Amino acid sequence: MHFLANLFRTFHLVFLVLNVASVAGITKAAAVQTHFGPMCDLSNDNVSLWLPSDINTRGGRPLLEPTAPHPSLVILAVGVQNYTCLDNGTYFSFGAIMELFDISCIPQSARASFTTFVSELWAAAPANTTGWDLVGASGVLLHSFALGQHYWVADPLAPASGALNPMWDFRSTSLPRVADPQTAYLVGYRTGIVPAPTDPARDAEWVTLAPLVVDGQPDGLLADQVFRLNTNGGMPPTNSCVPGSPEIHVKSTLNFWMYGGAWATPS
Repeated sequence: MHFLANLFRTFHLVFLVLNVASVAGITKAAAVQTHFGPMCDLSNDNVSLWLPSDINTRGGRPLLEPTAPHPSLVILAVGVQNYTCLDNGTYFSFGAIMELFDISCIPQSARASFTTFVSELWAAAPANTTGWDLVGASGVLLHSFALGQHYWVADPLAPASGALNPMWDFRSTSLPRVADPQTAYLVGYRTGIVPAPTDPARDAEWVTLAPLVVDGQPDGLLADQVFRLNTNGGMPPTNSCVPGSPEIHVKSTLNFWMYGGAWATPS
């Protein structure tokens, strides 16, 4: 898999140059995890600097302002957006499956172009390659900066409705041994959604999200707010589909900026 070799080489070079290649991997000890955070300092990061000034004038529901001065995590997500064909011949989204990586050590000014570069490698990958291959094919990749998975789950408020909500789940990768499992995941809902600024027919929308509240409590404490930005791909074909045709999985690469949450460092 030539594209995987290129991707791993890229990650290794980035982190070597930034002197983080020696960051310790996830320990195998059984001790409860009490520390977690980005590999590099994010206290000077400001998502507002990278949002187009007219981002909330293009239709949709406006993105909200950040709820904290700086993010607690900045993430690269690689995977697919899933679609099925409705009876009226249009595509309907039923979530995504993505692998998540810490890219806090990549300078703010380079993250969008880096994400686009990774998306080009991902687009060229063989059809039978999954986002998990990006993690599973390299122990260094897994232990150095893999965070977890992003997928969608049945709406906890209406499980039988067929509605889905996005989930970020670090329980099996970077946070497997926390005292409170709720600090290792988040189920969210959209608070804002706008067309992608460059190619909205191809790139998934930019979104702000907040924790879903269930029985008066947030469903997960991993973050207090999430931005989905720098989307590359992920939208369904613009033509109509044939009802009953197989589901399609559209490759997607993007960034999540997480704010607050149980692991946030004080401002």
